[in-house]
Amino acid sequence: MIEPIETDRLRIRDVVLADCEAFFGYMKLEEYWRDVPIEPQTLPWVQSLVQRCLEDQTANPRTNYFLAAACKQSGTVIGEAILRVESVWHGRGEVGWGVALQYTGRGFGTEIGRAMVRLGFELGLHRLYAQCRVGNAASLRTMAKVGLTEEGTIRENVKARGEWWSSCQWSILRTDIT
Repeated sequence: MIEPIETDRLRIRDVVLADCEAFFGYMKLEEYWRDVPIEPQTLPWVQSLVQRCLEDQTANPRTNYFLAAACKQSGTVIGEAILRVESVWHGRGEVGWGVALQYTGRGFGTEIGRAMVRLGFELGLHRLYAQCRVGNAASLRTMAKVGLTEEGTIRENVKARGEWWSSCQWSILRTDIT
């Protein structure tokens, strides 16, 4: 388990079993999954996700951090924060975030993204990247606000719901912020 990460408005913490309903509440909506290469979410799928998160918390070394982003004041889960350590040897990882529809447009994605970048560098990684579907303007804006630099387009690298999608890739190096 990791210590919760505090930001201005959020407490980013390990997932607990009770988070299933909150995650499902926003992950089932098309606005959430439309630009994510996953199938529309079902409650059993979200329960399975939470179970994998609980298992990941005990891994040593831990390489998958799918965390709950909750409002400090209310404790309400408003999204997720993701860090996947791809290679300790090469110091490389991927960051990501998701925000429930009713909380979008308020800077929460940027707040989560910055926290995940900080976590990745605290874990000793050198290079972090994020990807989004080409045309996902909200994610592109968030990546820029987080401080990532656009690297380019990866053509048709993901197959989702019967179609090939291309991705925009952005990254940040530890040396970019130190």
